Amino acid sequence: MAENKNVQDLLNATAFDSHNDKLGGVKEVFLDAETGQPFFVEVGHGLFGMSSSLVPLRGSHLEGEELHLAFVKDAIKDAPDFDVEQGITPEEQDRLLAHYHLTDAREGDRYSTEVPPVGAGVPETAGGASEGTPRTAAEHPAPVTDADDHSVVRSEERLNVSKDNVATGTVRLHKYVVHDTETVEVPVTREEVRVERTPIKEGEEYVGEISEGGAAVTLHEERVNVEKETVPVERVSLHKDVVQDTETVSEDVAKEQIEIEDKTGRSTK
Repeated sequence: MAENKNVQDLLNATAFDSHNDKLGGVKEVFLDAETGQPFFVEVGHGLFGMSSSLVPLRGSHLEGEELHLAFVKDAIKDAPDFDVEQGITPEEQDRLLAHYHLTDAREGDRYSTEVPPVGAGVPETAGGASEGTPRTAAEHPAPVTDADDHSVVRSEERLNVSKDNVATGTVRLHKYVVHDTETVEVPVTREEVRVERTPIKEGEEYVGEISEGGAAVTLHEERVNVEKETVPVERVSLHKDVVQDTETVSEDVAKEQIEIEDKTGRSTK
């Protein structure tokens, strides 16, 4: 037998999808006016929980303050969007069930509630509807309201923060050519002519005559030849590192406060 829980527990719960990914707080609970049991919830999601979707409670289970739904986050985010202040019409209910591939939103945990069988603001048909009769307003789910004049439900906004991984920029490696002037000192040799005069000593025999004549010497020198070659000098790669930072976000949240106005003159505890 399913555990009996209270509807108020749903309003205090944080919703998770079928993969245990956090969605956000439960903003509103809708009751089946025929059975008095909840079978739709409005769940916040997205940045600061500003977006919300209606989700059937079929297949869900409540564990403490965690409401585990039977659907994945993408299906919940893409659910049809309705103005639910006056409850859910039969047509809207059919669209929601079709979106979640269901024929009925019932079957789940049982919840105790003092909410009357007919939701506030939803008319009740005379005698109900028989088989084959179009669905009546008594089948409209209505939001949870105050149970009677002796109690009120206090609500407050909760700040739900999620993270999205977004691209912030692209880094590329690009090679370009620059021209520099490189100076290298290279030692070179060359031949130079040096005139050396040697006197003829007396007594040395030398047969000569006066005439014109000459001698030639071939001179040599080293010359520098320059060649260029391309060689690899280094490899440059791009790598990504994950850096952990802390970012502070602030948002105004509203909460209801309860005060007692006693006009009887009696002390109130």
